[in-house]
Amino acid sequence: MSEHPIFKQQSSYHWTVEHQGRSAELHYEQAGFQSGWAVYSGNHLVERCAELMQARRVAAALVTRQAELQAA
Repeated sequence: MSEHPIFKQQSSYHWTVEHQGRSAELHYEQAGFQSGWAVYSGNHLVERCAELMQARRVAAALVTRQAELQAA
């Protein structure tokens, strides 16, 4: 198992991140001037982000924190 989150690009508008059995998804959602990236944990919206790199940081922090809580 990797000690760092692993990102996989599913398509131009969909990424997944996995870390120690935990996962999250990033989806680009088009909504005119409010378009951006949404980070999901299962069906739960965690946060909306304007940029992909911001969404990646949120997703990495989410799965890392979930893995830490699971290990405790």
